[in-house]
Amino acid sequence: MHPMFSKESITMNTTIRLIVIAATLLFTVWPAGLIAQDRRLERAEKAFELRQYHEAIDLYQRAYNRVRRNDRAEATRLIFQIALCHRYTNNHRMAEAWFNRAVRANYPDPVAVLYLADAMMTNEKFDQALENYQRFAELAPDDWRGPHGIASVELARELMENPTPYQVEAVRLFNSRRDDFTPAFADHRASSLIFASSRDDALGRNSDPWTGNQHTSFFITYQDRAGDWDRPSLLDEGPINTEYNEGAPSINAQATEMFFTRCLRSEDTDMGCRIFRAQREGANWGSPREVRLTTDSLVTLGHPAISPDGMELYFVTNMPGSLGERDIWVARRPTPNGEFTNPEHLGKPVNTPGNEMFPFVREDGTLFFASDGHPGLGGLDIFVSSPSPDGWSQPENLGVPINSPADDFGIVFRPGREEGFLSSNRGRTGAYDIYSFGLQPLEFMISGVVRDDTTKTPVPDALVQLIGSGGSIHQVETGRDGSFVFDRSVVRENTVYEILVNKSGYFAGRERVSTIGYDRSHDLEQDVHISPIPVTAIELPEILYEFASWELQPQFKDSLNGLVRTMLDNPNIVVELASHTDSRGTHDYNDTLSQRRAQSVVDYLVAEGIENERLQARGYGKRRPRVIERTIEREGFVFEAGTELTEAYIESLPEESHRDAAHQLNRRTEFRVLRDDYDPPEPPGGEDRENEVRGRS
Repeated sequence: MHPMFSKESITMNTTIRLIVIAATLLFTVWPAGLIAQDRRLERAEKAFELRQYHEAIDLYQRAYNRVRRNDRAEATRLIFQIALCHRYTNNHRMAEAWFNRAVRANYPDPVAVLYLADAMMTNEKFDQALENYQRFAELAPDDWRGPHGIASVELARELMENPTPYQVEAVRLFNSRRDDFTPAFADHRASSLIFASSRDDALGRNSDPWTGNQHTSFFITYQDRAGDWDRPSLLDEGPINTEYNEGAPSINAQATEMFFTRCLRSEDTDMGCRIFRAQREGANWGSPREVRLTTDSLVTLGHPAISPDGMELYFVTNMPGSLGERDIWVARRPTPNGEFTNPEHLGKPVNTPGNEMFPFVREDGTLFFASDGHPGLGGLDIFVSSPSPDGWSQPENLGVPINSPADDFGIVFRPGREEGFLSSNRGRTGAYDIYSFGLQPLEFMISGVVRDDTTKTPVPDALVQLIGSGGSIHQVETGRDGSFVFDRSVVRENTVYEILVNKSGYFAGRERVSTIGYDRSHDLEQDVHISPIPVTAIELPEILYEFASWELQPQFKDSLNGLVRTMLDNPNIVVELASHTDSRGTHDYNDTLSQRRAQSVVDYLVAEGIENERLQARGYGKRRPRVIERTIEREGFVFEAGTELTEAYIESLPEESHRDAAHQLNRRTEFRVLRDDYDPPEPPGGEDRENEVRGRS
């Protein structure tokens, strides 16, 4: 990867100290070995100065082997230089080893401790990285990178423990043994993709001295109607691809204009990077021309990102006014084909004292970019910030797995979709590869156990129906242990489900579960308790009538809704609705009144859709005094469980208020299940409905 495309493009303003070896007084000429060593060291320093780190590693290693026993200070310096070369070529395992040696050898600059922590961070050794960030913060209390590293470790732990629902995979078809990175969609349908690569087919005949790889060229791949991508091929051999490093393409929404970075170089001279612009001419791209954003030849420009409306160009530079060593700027143009002028620094909170690079702007104006200046998992992480009248929002780390402890950058979204591609060197080889990303399909499973509500024991062979808010119905039977499972093939996201359980001899049980609000797959557990159908009558909620009236008053109809639900959930039961009066009045009067009151309840249930054949009204008058099942306190008097509220018992109570309370307890409406074998008539279209249910189960 060329320096403009790497996070380590940044630290190259350090002046390199050349080593002059003093002549010994014993000799008037240079010993041959010493002369060779001096020349080798000069070559190493020159290679480092020219960012030829791949070559410098070997030269420094040889120089180190010569001096490690005789010159401890120089050996320590060379250890640090070797470590730097490994850092700049993204060999973090070797960088950690050599920075560790430099720290143990007491390299005088505390930056060795910082770089050791950085390497450990990338190698996912968070505890050791934290120790070294804390140590660096003590050695260099005014350096922002110490607290930044500490914050990064804390954030990294949190992000690793709470991954986002995205799925990230390396695209093997796109990737080679070399570097492949910075993808960009090349047409408005997002069915073609351009990216930079240093693979063997790249045009550049010279190798990049930074990495030893060939110069990067643009490659393109096309997606067919089935969604399959073809094998990438060279974009062209014309004006776009040259012998220089090409990278970081950005194509406007109409796919008529492409911006990209070109890094020029002559022999032993890095001429810097510039942004170029090419217009589409038919099926091909025309000759690119430089986008003039500065007159300063020493300023480096790159990583262009054209806005969705084509009027703003975001880019990366080190021009004066930057907060860090690489910042994001923006330039605007008055017309779609005009020139970009007056670049503006994006400012805080997007830019930091670190490096902000590889911007990308979505359709809604949201800015995505890579940074090592905001707390992250290590290396470059991808962040997002939204525009507002008050400026840019605080950048948010996209988290795991979009980000990793390695370098992650160059993200591009498919228009209108939460999917796309990004670049990362998280793989084993350390090469930059293209990864696809997208939201994982949410998967849910609903399971539970059906239990007897009285004994709490499992109920086998119960029918369990899962009824979705969208109309789906699936059913299973419980196993010997009362368990049931609805797997991922039938449970859908953003759905409310009713779990309805039926079993002969039991009232139906009902519970509700929902998959609404989940942003990741989840297994839901919901037990259902069902109550045995009792032999004795069950009292309904209090229903009061006006004196000598049997009309069911509107305010008491809601008290019957529980019975309506029970009848609907248990379509095979036939019940008796029984009404009772208190002991006052004649039998004939009370029998007639209670029968009419029981019938009023039946009439209401029929009006609510319950079949008349399933309901029997029975007025018992005052013939069945109530037996208190559980101790009840009314009007300050305690009616003990087992007490029968006979007329003689009531008359024996000491206070009139107690007697009135007893009479009130006797006035009641009850229901009792007579049988559970009722065969409901098949509704219109019932056969089709049955087949539909079976097909879903």
